[in-house]
Amino acid sequence: MARRELDQYTVPRKVPKVRWLEGSAFPQSDLHFATALHLDGKSDTLAIWSCSNPRQFEITRAEDVKSKFSPVQLAEAPHRGEILDMRVIEGRHPLLATVSSMGEINLYKAMLEGESPSIERVATHRHHGFPDMGVAEATSIAIRPQALNEIASVGEDSRLVLTGVDNIQKTLQRSDRIGTGLSAVCWRSSSSLAVATKTGQVRLFDRRNITKSVQPTLQDEKQRDLLTCIAQHPTETYRLATGNDDGGISIWDVRNMSKPDIKIIKAHNSIVWEVKFHPNQADKLISCSQDGTLVTLNWKQAVDDYVSDATSTRDEHIATYWSSIRNVLSVNSIDYHNRANVLLAGSDSGGILHSAQ
Repeated sequence: MARRELDQYTVPRKVPKVRWLEGSAFPQSDLHFATALHLDGKSDTLAIWSCSNPRQFEITRAEDVKSKFSPVQLAEAPHRGEILDMRVIEGRHPLLATVSSMGEINLYKAMLEGESPSIERVATHRHHGFPDMGVAEATSIAIRPQALNEIASVGEDSRLVLTGVDNIQKTLQRSDRIGTGLSAVCWRSSSSLAVATKTGQVRLFDRRNITKSVQPTLQDEKQRDLLTCIAQHPTETYRLATGNDDGGISIWDVRNMSKPDIKIIKAHNSIVWEVKFHPNQADKLISCSQDGTLVTLNWKQAVDDYVSDATSTRDEHIATYWSSIRNVLSVNSIDYHNRANVLLAGSDSGGILHSAQ
């Protein structure tokens, strides 16, 4: 496998989530991103940063990339509970949508104009819980594509919930209980969704009626590991990727729902926290793991049951391992800037990891 070094900007807290802000509201010469920041025993914090775009410079050496990426924190705001997932709703004033360990959906408005940038919480509502009023973590959130007017969330209460961006207090639809806990959700299109479960299943839903999932339930009979994350291919609505708690990644072709075609790739040595299709090269996947690595993987060239090995020099065209000598802890979250081609990650070592591609 090919190995690459990630540069690291260190902050004094864990970084559970990172997301680029790519809207037209921001200057083209600068990049902006949001992070969740976590300190044990303290409430989480939501922060917004700016940094110079390394693509605006003529970079000839790796050392130059490091010198150009110097994030400046513009604003931060306290957050109730741990931030378990975060998405960006672009606009003149971008909204950050989060879900938390309190079972809540939160919306924050990022106001970056003028001399005093700020983040303001504009709405919050608890959508996930148990009948006895016990707290259920909200584990994942996804924004309806194109329209950007609906939020889908899932939680430990085994329910999928749809709510409107303009009024998150109102539940548009709520599913029946699905299995024994839901870990991740994504929109396959503006009219359909996919949910990953803690028992290794993928469930598909029609947005018009999410009370029941589309049958049949999808599962790989060769493994029943807990699914930790899910991602939709950018152009092929029938193709999904999931990560599991054993370091594996599965690529699902669901055109034949009674017998989906599933390719399994062992990419990591521990829990896969996030997986994404590369926005500009959809034959590649990007994933991060508790094992402290980030992997870019050519899933089309990898065969089924492919096992990657970070110590090997073979198959460098299939997988590239990214790591930092200053980070030995979990890499929790990843994002890729479509325009600037900069890879971003957050880690438990207090690192904002990055690499210009």
